[in-house]
Amino acid sequence: MSKSRLKTINNGLVAALVALTLGACNPKQSSTVERIDNLKKQVNADVKDLQQIENEDYPKLSKDFMYCDSLLQYLDSTQVEQAFEKLNLTQAYLRQFDEVKGEMHQKAEYANLQLDRLKADFESQYINDSLATVYLEAETKVADTLHYRVLYFQDRFANCSKEMATIKKACR
Repeated sequence: MSKSRLKTINNGLVAALVALTLGACNPKQSSTVERIDNLKKQVNADVKDLQQIENEDYPKLSKDFMYCDSLLQYLDSTQVEQAFEKLNLTQAYLRQFDEVKGEMHQKAEYANLQLDRLKADFESQYINDSLATVYLEAETKVADTLHYRVLYFQDRFANCSKEMATIKKACR
């Protein structure tokens, strides 16, 4: 074999090894970036759900609550106590949402900001994969808390809406 042919094969092998080495490093980066992107998608979906609760579910439930509260006088005495309990519970959930919705919006906004910064720092190699994982775990806890709060209010408001419908039905 000639020296030039051997040199070409060696260069090809070196190029292949470099490509494999870079490819082996890339999955960690893309995996971390994917995790950041997926968490950001989760936060954005929760923000959308939170806005739906705030703009649609909450006003409707508040209106139904006020209407059902005014219907208590038309119920017979056996139904009043049960309806009163349902109304008190609904009112408690409405108040609870009023108290935490601002904080939920702030946490979502801050989580998005932190995730953007984390992604930028990681992609620019300002932080390594293990440090990014530590930060990502912290942001995941924040995002999960937001997610479960949104699910909590979706569930509570849906149940309360059913209860309000039951009270309305009892007054017909």
